[in-house]
Amino acid sequence: MVTASKEKVSVKEFKIQYPLRDYTYPIEALIEKVRFDETYMHVVLTDERIVSIPLKWIPTLYHAKPAEREKYQINQTRRMIVWDPSVCEINEEVRVEDYLGSTKSIKYPNGEKTVRTVREKKASYTKKKK
Repeated sequence: MVTASKEKVSVKEFKIQYPLRDYTYPIEALIEKVRFDETYMHVVLTDERIVSIPLKWIPTLYHAKPAEREKYQINQTRRMIVWDPSVCEINEEVRVEDYLGSTKSIKYPNGEKTVRTVREKKASYTKKKK
C-alpha cells in the first residue's frame, strides 16, 4: 500500500490597508451629463463613473449627424437619454443600465460572442417563453 505524503503549503498573510466601509459601491446609475466623440457616447454618472458606449451599437446615433446627436434630453429619473423626433432627426431612447452589463452570467454557444444584438436577444426571449 502506497501512501502519499502531504506537502506543506506556505501561506502568506497581508495586512488589510483599508476596512470595507472605506470602499464605495454604486447603488444606482444616474446620468449627470453626456458627451460624444466620433466613436463613442460618453455618459458621466452622478457617482463619477463614465460609461463609454460605441456608437455603432446604436445605429440611429451612429448614422446621425453629430449636431443631431447633441439634441438629447436626460429624462426626469436620470436613467434615460432621449432624442425627441419633434426636436431633431433622431427618435431614440437609451437606458444607461442596458450598457452596464448583465447582472446574470450569460452562456453563449461555443463561447464565441461577447455582445448580442437586439434581434438575438428577442429570439432567445421568445424561445424561453414557449
